[in-house]
Amino acid sequence: MHALPASPARHWLNLRRLHTYCATLIIAFTIYGLRSAWQAWRIYGQPNGFDFVTFWAASRLTLNGTPLEAYSREAITHVARSAMPHISVPGAWSYPPNFLLLVEPLSLLPCPIAYPIFIFVTSAIFVLLLRRVLPMRQAWLPILAFPGIWLNAGYGQNGCLTAALVLGAFLLLKKRPVLAGVCIGMLSIKPHLAILFPIALACAGMWTTFIAAAATVVLFVGASVAMFGMAVLPAFLHGLSEANGHLANGVLPWAETASLFTALRGLHVAALPAYVAQACVAVAATGTVAWVWLRSRELDVRAMALVAGTFLVSPYIYNYDAVWLGAPIALFTARALREGWQRWEREILCVAWLYPTLGSITGHLWNVGFGPLVFMALMFVAVRRTRQEMSAAAVANQSLVGTNLGS
Repeated sequence: MHALPASPARHWLNLRRLHTYCATLIIAFTIYGLRSAWQAWRIYGQPNGFDFVTFWAASRLTLNGTPLEAYSREAITHVARSAMPHISVPGAWSYPPNFLLLVEPLSLLPCPIAYPIFIFVTSAIFVLLLRRVLPMRQAWLPILAFPGIWLNAGYGQNGCLTAALVLGAFLLLKKRPVLAGVCIGMLSIKPHLAILFPIALACAGMWTTFIAAAATVVLFVGASVAMFGMAVLPAFLHGLSEANGHLANGVLPWAETASLFTALRGLHVAALPAYVAQACVAVAATGTVAWVWLRSRELDVRAMALVAGTFLVSPYIYNYDAVWLGAPIALFTARALREGWQRWEREILCVAWLYPTLGSITGHLWNVGFGPLVFMALMFVAVRRTRQEMSAAAVANQSLVGTNLGS
């Protein structure tokens, strides 16, 4: 395939405008990124990627034979300052021990070198998977301009790594169910992002993938415990409890988050009502994802519901995690280009595509983001498509019954 199919109806977002907007964004991101990297290098000796410094420090502690120290903020700060002497307070390590197993080799290189290599490799894998979904040459600019990739790179986070795992799982579900399960199991490095997969797979009857994912989690966690000792599990749980407390109290910046809980806290809602609201939305999102995976057979619709539902369920969602949105947007766009768009779908997907940048801007300007609204809109698209699919199937069944009776 070498060209996008022509749309049967004129729309304000034509190909020329899309390329113009994307090229402008790439230029703007490049200029801003280089400027920020230069300023960070002069001040800290590290070209951005401040979250990556925590990964690197945890790796150094692990290679030094003290993996439990990774869950100590004091130890992380001490090691991080060996790489960035002027850093104030680096982020705490609150990841499960299996991610500690993955990041262990990072400190074999100096932090300023390991950071761009880590970001380039994980981003390139995700971009190549997006290209597999959208192989036409006109898709290069929208893929490379996707704000989620740039935001994740600036933070030095693992968003592209987990996004590649989730998109790889979606692409492998049909023909390689075991490998899809392995990808899902690997998402246990961020377990709150994999929380809806078991429900979705069970509703779809994908038991091979379900079992493969469960086995991967057991083996992955088991290998990390065998490597670091049983004491690493209570250390992780203690760090997780501290992270939840910091999120509720605003120690972790609400301006950079995307969940309903932090949006309400940014609007000065007390913690308890915010948790109740988050729980209610989580229950509704879980039920919706289960219904979509039970009723729909379309991969793009299932992917959209699952990603949107995941971001509505967890209170611990950051804007750099929104790089995940690239997966359902690409899958949905690929099918819509073949079969046509419904009303408002392009507008909703455009806002979702821009969200990582817009969410960060509104968060820093007003201390509240609009992520939950974007995720609910995506859920609306998935539900509407599922209902249309069910209606079409019902009509086809009635026609089949009529044909059989007539014969």
